[in-house]
Amino acid sequence: MNEVEEKKNRLNLEMRSLLSIIDMIDGKTGKYVNYVENSLNESEFLDLQIQLVSEAKNRMIDIFKD
Repeated sequence: MNEVEEKKNRLNLEMRSLLSIIDMIDGKTGKYVNYVENSLNESEFLDLQIQLVSEAKNRMIDIFKD
């Protein structure tokens, strides 16, 4: 595995970990896609991470609005 793929895996894992913590806080359970090496081009990978961080942001807003 090359360095870039290792970093992609790490970023995806960290994002999914953050969402799992949010799951524990708000009691909702999501299904978060695990990144598979070389399965997405750069744009698709970034879209996936943007989707995950956007979900995390929106759920945190919902938690603190209540």
